[in-house]
Parts: sequence; C-alpha cells; structure tokens
Amino acid sequence: MEKKFTFSDKPLASKIVYASVITILCVSAIVVGIVAANNRKKSEVPTPNNPPIADGSDTGNEGGNTENNGNTGEGENNTDNGNLTLTFTSPAVGTVMKSHSTTVPVYSDTLGEWRVHLGIDIEAEEGGDVYASSDGKVIGVYSDTMLGNTVKIQHSDELVTVYSNLGDDISVSVGDTVKSGEKIGTVGDSSLSELADESHIHFEVLANGISVNPLDYISEESKKASLGIVAKEEN
Repeated sequence: MEKKFTFSDKPLASKIVYASVITILCVSAIVVGIVAANNRKKSEVPTPNNPPIADGSDTGNEGGNTENNGNTGEGENNTDNGNLTLTFTSPAVGTVMKSHSTTVPVYSDTLGEWRVHLGIDIEAEEGGDVYASSDGKVIGVYSDTMLGNTVKIQHSDELVTVYSNLGDDISVSVGDTVKSGEKIGTVGDSSLSELADESHIHFEVLANGISVNPLDYISEESKKASLGIVAKEEN
C-alpha cells in the first residue's frame, strides 16, 4: 500500500521555512490592521486651520454652571448695544488674547474643538488684581465647572458683568456693594476649559441676559490705558 506523505515526514529545515512564512504573513496582517486604524483615527481629528461655519443655531455654551444664579454669560448671543449706554473700565491690565465671537468658532487648545467665545480673555499675570468694571451689587460667587471661580455683578436692571478664571482669593461675597475699580479677586487658573491658554481673566457682559461684546462697553480711555487698544481715529 502506498504510504501517505504528511507534514511530519518533511525535513526539519522545510518545517522551519514553512513556519517562518506563516509567521511573517500573520505579523504583516497585524501591522496593516494597526496602520489602517491609526489612519482612521487621524482623519477624525479636527484641523485648527479650518473652522466650521456657524449658523447661529448652536452657541456652544462654554460655562457649566447649573446654579440658579442667572446666566453664566455663555448662553444667547447678541452684539447690539441698543439704548444701554453705561460704560465700564477694564477689569484687568493686560492684552486681549481672545476676542468675543458669536459666529466664527475659535479653536480651543484645551478641549481640542471649535467653540464660540462669548467673552474676552485678557492676558495678565497670574495673581494680578481683578477689578469691578463699574459700581454694582455682587449677585453671584461660585465655581463654574468649565470657567472656574466666577464673580457676577449686577450694574443696572439690564447690565451684568461676569469675571471667570479667578484665583481662590475672591474678596467679595453675594450681596456686597462694589465701586468701579474695587478689587474683587485675582487672576487664577481655575478654568478647566482654558487650561492650555496663558494666564488670563475671562470677562463677559450680559445685556438683558444676552451675551454682548465687552469691548463695546469698555470706555475708549480704559481700553487705551489698560488694554493698549487705541481708537481708530487716534491712529
């Protein structure tokens, strides 16, 4: 009877060759799979050079405060001052590193995504003084889950200012009456949504509960003296 040839009858050298070929094929398949997976992940990462076009339907609320002490300033959006003529002074001395934006999203290095920015960020040394922008009454002192330590001041029936990313040494309490230029705290690093940014104060203005551009309310004199912004007619 003819003997059937099996793999076990092959010389040892042949077995080693076959085993090596099979191993190489398996490793190649694994490598191809890993490369394909990485390429797929990279394609999902947003590119900072191409911001999405906002249609106004999603304001991308930055704040995470859920207390019943009013809007944190990252809700509705409107840049029309209307008849609200009260002017403010800058809450800190520094430079504007991030502008108010309700239509063009700004890329967040911390969150790795595009978001509208309904306040201005004033770059200032950590520990530097933060001041009330006008006379008013403190209506909120709290820690916002995204914007950090926050103070909210009511200046009139229509206007409220919000100061976020403060240090822990806040010097006012709810119910306090403050004067324009009075120290309310210091620049901190308490904002979880802006940790990757340079030290700064996040400043917002609300007109009838709607976010407006703070630079439209800060006086030209204060913008020039505290923020280094010169009016166009002076250039």
